[in-house]
Amino acid sequence: MNHDQNNAVEGQPMLLQPEAMIEIKKSKFHIDQKKERGDPAKIYQSDTITKLRKKPAHFGQSHAFIPSKHQTSYVETMMHFLKGNIGSGLLAMGDAFRHGGILLAPPITVFVGLISLYNQHMLVRNSLKLHSKLKLDEYPGFSDTMELSFLTGPRQFQRFTDTIRRLVKMFVIITQLGFCCVYFVFVSESSHQICLALGYKYKVEYHMAMWLAPILATALIRNLKYIAPISALANLIMGLGIAAIYYYILQDLPEISSRQYVGNVQQIPLFFGTIIFAFEGIALVLPLQREMKKKKNFTSPWGVLNVGSFFIIFFMLSMGFFGYLKFGDAVKGSITLNLSDANSEDRLALVVIGAIGFGILCTYSLQFYVPVAIIWAEIEEAFGPFKHPGYGESILRVALVFITFILAEVIPKLGLFISLVGAVSSTGLALIFPPLSDIAVRKKEGDFGVCNWRLMMDILTIILGLIGFTTGTYASVHEIMKAFASDVDS
Repeated sequence: MNHDQNNAVEGQPMLLQPEAMIEIKKSKFHIDQKKERGDPAKIYQSDTITKLRKKPAHFGQSHAFIPSKHQTSYVETMMHFLKGNIGSGLLAMGDAFRHGGILLAPPITVFVGLISLYNQHMLVRNSLKLHSKLKLDEYPGFSDTMELSFLTGPRQFQRFTDTIRRLVKMFVIITQLGFCCVYFVFVSESSHQICLALGYKYKVEYHMAMWLAPILATALIRNLKYIAPISALANLIMGLGIAAIYYYILQDLPEISSRQYVGNVQQIPLFFGTIIFAFEGIALVLPLQREMKKKKNFTSPWGVLNVGSFFIIFFMLSMGFFGYLKFGDAVKGSITLNLSDANSEDRLALVVIGAIGFGILCTYSLQFYVPVAIIWAEIEEAFGPFKHPGYGESILRVALVFITFILAEVIPKLGLFISLVGAVSSTGLALIFPPLSDIAVRKKEGDFGVCNWRLMMDILTIILGLIGFTTGTYASVHEIMKAFASDVDS
């Protein structure tokens, strides 16, 4: 899933990267109490509604969204959607296909992409239904949609309202900090690869320590408007870098028969974790849909969601297929790391590696913004108000940067880290939470379609997510432990 940002232009919305969405504006959900007397009063607890009015709307993914008066066109929304889904996950698709096999991986990639698309449509539908049903002033975001789905659903769901809200926040935080760890490893591996090509041999852990200071400096920027120019630069660099990667991997391709057709059973969960990581952009859809001039063009048959998802699936397929076909079992956690191996005398390849590494570096602070906002809001609610909140938030930022740094130092395996993050948190956000919301909303309405096919679809998606979570987490941890044992023996 990419976490790149759109350029910040005054009067236009700005999508902020990282792998979780939070609405920066403290949107308040106002319910018309005069119109909702009677039956709704039996359903909605006034204290819960008050909390919803006062808290920010935390979206369960990797982007932050600043609403504005500017309404986006079809093309603008499409660009935001594509930029929000194409990034470090795309660069790991070659490694994913190595685990899945060159013939098995493509259909599974398409299947997961279509399931993700189905869940995105489902999430938009539930958000719109809740907005209309509760007569809210604002469209609810990801976590608010989950919370309101449970709160207004059947009695057996209502008791878990607070639990689901906390779970979504926890998964968002894990996902975002996981992205930051991946970025730490990615940037360090990139500079390590460049130095090796130039004859300088330093361990990748030293490169992480070298990047700690600049990453810490950008993470201490609290005002989003100062991060916007960094975001614009990252977008430009990433776009040019990805185009250059396609140029390299499409040259001198070997026969398909030279590659493994089907990955072994132990490696399939790693493949699944990586593609879930790549497709995990579900929380991007709600703010984009809300800001469109013609909102019906977002979910229509030829709307942004369907057409944009087609291009995303195409990019994931092509990068994974040709990346694995080109480099085989030597393909790495980011395909950029293979460029210097295959083109050791090509200085342009080193420039591409450095450029994309720098582009990923620029997005760290944007990914980092979301977990800080969520955690600091919880701290203020529990222990505030503080006399000097700025100092407290800065201490939190420093602590979280060091946590991501330590985790990256402990697990400096980019491909395995991506699979682990995808399996642990992305499966919940992309495959488990949306169908739970759908079941809560539809069960109250008794609307599961002919022969309850929608209920069966939701249950199968949840089962798929749970299988991916358990097997992917186990396989990732197992492979990480094997990698550590191998390093110790060597």
